[in-house]
Amino acid sequence: MREETMSGHEHLSEDILLDAVYGIADADAEAHVSACPRCAGRLSEWRRKRAAADAGEISSEFLAAQRREIYQRLSDGPSHGKLRSSRARRLWAPAAVAACALALGIFVYHPEPDAKPAAQAEAGDAQLFGDVFSMEQSLEPSAAAPVRALFQERQ
Repeated sequence: MREETMSGHEHLSEDILLDAVYGIADADAEAHVSACPRCAGRLSEWRRKRAAADAGEISSEFLAAQRREIYQRLSDGPSHGKLRSSRARRLWAPAAVAACALALGIFVYHPEPDAKPAAQAEAGDAQLFGDVFSMEQSLEPSAAAPVRALFQERQ
């Protein structure tokens, strides 16, 4: 049986009392209510409030006051504001770290300029044309050269 300790004595929790109000509590809870005057009083108060609500005896002023109290709790609740700000910080923290890492990478990374002198580029072209011409003049395919090299080393 779900019970909570109040002032050294065990009493039924609000969940169990609510079950008893709607008639779905277990037999242990009913036995406790019959033996405990405090729980019996709480249960009769809850049943009276439920009967008043069912009969429509609750005034609109009471409901308006209850609504204002709820709005006041929502706007002034210190725990809600703290949770919201800590949750926002947890969501923005990875994005802020990633932005800092990206900015640091941009400032640190300096690629070397790829400027080569024109004379070297012309020499490279001349050598390329010479290699292409020598391959053209050869009767052996270029793929056969490594195979030929294997046989020459073994002999």
